[in-house]
Amino acid sequence: MPQNNKPARQLTPQITSPGKHKLSKLQQEFNQKTALIDQLKQELAARHESINLAQKRIEKELRPIIEQQLEKRVELANLLDEAYASALFSYREKEKLATLIENITFDLIANYERQDMVELHDRYAELTYNEKTAYTQEDTQAPDESIKDDEPGIEEDFDDQDDFERIQAQLDREMEQREQEKQNRQKSRKTKAQLAKEAQAKAELSNISKASRRVYTELAKLLHPDRELDETKRAWKEEAMKRVTQAYHHDDFFELLRLQLEFMQEQGQALDQLPEEQLQYYVKILTDQVEELKGELQDLLTGSNAGFYTRFGGTPKQMDQKFKSAKEDLNRELEQLKQNLRTLQDDPQMIRMLLK
Repeated sequence: MPQNNKPARQLTPQITSPGKHKLSKLQQEFNQKTALIDQLKQELAARHESINLAQKRIEKELRPIIEQQLEKRVELANLLDEAYASALFSYREKEKLATLIENITFDLIANYERQDMVELHDRYAELTYNEKTAYTQEDTQAPDESIKDDEPGIEEDFDDQDDFERIQAQLDREMEQREQEKQNRQKSRKTKAQLAKEAQAKAELSNISKASRRVYTELAKLLHPDRELDETKRAWKEEAMKRVTQAYHHDDFFELLRLQLEFMQEQGQALDQLPEEQLQYYVKILTDQVEELKGELQDLLTGSNAGFYTRFGGTPKQMDQKFKSAKEDLNRELEQLKQNLRTLQDDPQMIRMLLK
C-alpha cells in the first residue's frame, strides 16, 4: 500500500508484455499516447506553477517598488498643479501643463486605481474621468465602431524614461492596442469551418466524458471501501476513491487509466489483459485528450499569459535573473523620478523641459 497520499512519481499507464512477446501495434500506440499525455501534463503543471510563483514574487518583490514610484508620480502631478497656478508660465505653456497633468492622473486612476487623483484630473480635463470611462464602455459594446482615444491605456512597462517620454510611449502603446482589438474583433467573426471544428471538439469532449464514466464506474465498484473488511486496505481504497472521483469530475481519462493501472498492479493484474476492442476505444479517447492538452498548452504559449511567462516565468534560475533585472530597472526608474522631483522643486523653471 502506498505510504504517501501523493507519490513523488506517479505511474504512467504502460502496457508491458510478460516474457519476450512483442507488443501489438495497438498496444504500442497506447503506450505512445499515455507517455505523450504524461509529458504534456508535466509541462502544463510546470508552466502553471511558474506563473503562480511569479505572481507571488511580483507582489512581494516588485509591488513595493512600484508603489513608491506611484507616490512619486502623485507628487509630480501635485507639483505641476502648483506650477500651473504660478505666473512663471505663458498661456500656451499652461495648456501643455494641463494636458500633462490630465494624462498623468488618468494613468494613475485607470491603471493603478488611485481614486484620490480623480479631483485633480477633472480640474484639467474637458471630460471628467467618469464621463471618459462611461463613454469608453459604451463604445466597446459596439464592435463595428472604432475605439476612442479616451480609453484607458495598458499597464505601463518598466522602461527607464522620464515622465513626458513615458506619456508619449503610452500613447503609442494605446494606438497599438486599438489596432490589436480591431484585429481581435475581425477574428471573432467565426467561419463555418471554425464552428464545425468547435462542434467536433465538443463531440470529442463528450466521448472523453463517456469513457471516463465507464472507467469510473468500474473503479467505483472495485474500490468501494464499505465492502472492504481489512482496515489497511479500506484506508487505501478510501484515498484511491477520492482521487478517482476527482479525475472523473475533471474528465481526465488519462488519470483514471493511471489509477486503474495502480489498482490492477495492486491486484497483481496487467494492462496487456485488456481486450482488443476495449484497447482500441481507449486509444481513440487518449488521442482526443492529447489534442485537448496540446490546445491548452498552445493557449499558454500564445494566449494572454504568454507575455507574462516570457517576462517573469521559467526555471528557478531564469526567474531569479528576470526578477533581478526587473528590480534593477524599477529601482533605477524610481531614483530617476526622485531626482526629477528634486530638480523641479529646486527650480520650477525646469518644468519647461517637460513641456518641450
